[in-house]
Amino acid sequence: MRILMAGGGTGGHLYPAIAVAQELRRRRKNTEIRFVGSRKKLEREIVERYGFKLEAISAKGMPRRPGLGYLSFLVCTAVSFFETLVVLLRWRPDVILGTGGYVSGPVILVASLLKVPSVIHEQNSIPGLTNRVLSTFAEEVHLTFAESRKYFKRKDHLRLTGNPVRKEIARGDAEVALRKFGLSLDRKTVLILGGTRGAHSLNLAVIGTLNRLSQRKDLQFIIQTGEQDYEWVRHSLAFYGARVHVLPYFTAIGDAYSCSDLVVCRAGAMTVSEIATCGIPAVFVPYPHAVYGHQVQNARNLVDRGAAEMILDSELNADILATTIERLVDDPARLKRMSMSARSFARHDTAERIAKSLLEFGSEARRSKRNVHDD
Repeated sequence: MRILMAGGGTGGHLYPAIAVAQELRRRRKNTEIRFVGSRKKLEREIVERYGFKLEAISAKGMPRRPGLGYLSFLVCTAVSFFETLVVLLRWRPDVILGTGGYVSGPVILVASLLKVPSVIHEQNSIPGLTNRVLSTFAEEVHLTFAESRKYFKRKDHLRLTGNPVRKEIARGDAEVALRKFGLSLDRKTVLILGGTRGAHSLNLAVIGTLNRLSQRKDLQFIIQTGEQDYEWVRHSLAFYGARVHVLPYFTAIGDAYSCSDLVVCRAGAMTVSEIATCGIPAVFVPYPHAVYGHQVQNARNLVDRGAAEMILDSELNADILATTIERLVDDPARLKRMSMSARSFARHDTAERIAKSLLEFGSEARRSKRNVHDD
């Protein structure tokens, strides 16, 4: 069986597809799996690191404002439809998984024209425009949050399954990880997580926060900055010495999760699900420009359960962040309650359920092809 994964552009769309692909490979080793993604170098590196092949197309995100960028978007979209047609005709998948974003748009639409069945996964509490439109063409739509249902006109094919998380996320060893990061086993560890591309406002606040917490010898930090801010943050925090580890991007984020007592991060759906799976108390700083404000809604799913706190980006500053971190790390009982609440939100069979659907629709498609051929 051949299964195509479509959903690149950001890690939030890519990693759920990787988690499902891992499960498919575990279930049926002879299943052929291929990814369709953007032309970003990092995206190809991530997919190939997991042992899969990626077909790149020219799709790009729609600009927020009219201008020359919109013309480029239209041209790239037209080209990506042709590229997608070539990929599908050449590789002939039996079923497709779309995980949202601008890459999955051309793939699911072309697949519907070629009568290739598709399954969609929506990560966020407020679905993006792409998945709302594509849901019309899909056999099933798998949701992470129950409140997403109201945004889809068709309801009969909606399935509440959660967000598929890669198996290695919850398998890190805290002692091994701390040694890897050059940190102490005797201090509390705070993870600052900016996401694939980093978060500049968070990085700015963190520099001031660590200046205010410099006398707290019992605290240490792992800070993921994104490529653009990496050198600036690293030099700004050099005075912290061995109590801070700064890096642009995680190749194995499970290591950081395993040794962290508290995480401060954006509220992308994938991050929220990973934190719940690992049971880490969190302080969310939702990305303020997320479409439909969906990161605020994502965060509320844990905040309302007592598993996290939230600071709006517009209210974020060094004083507030420093005070919040100190208040939480100095209250072990609160951290324990937050951890338990986070774990109660996690779903651990999501990848299995989506993989099962793909195999069922793929098998049905193969039977239909054989019947047509026999006739």
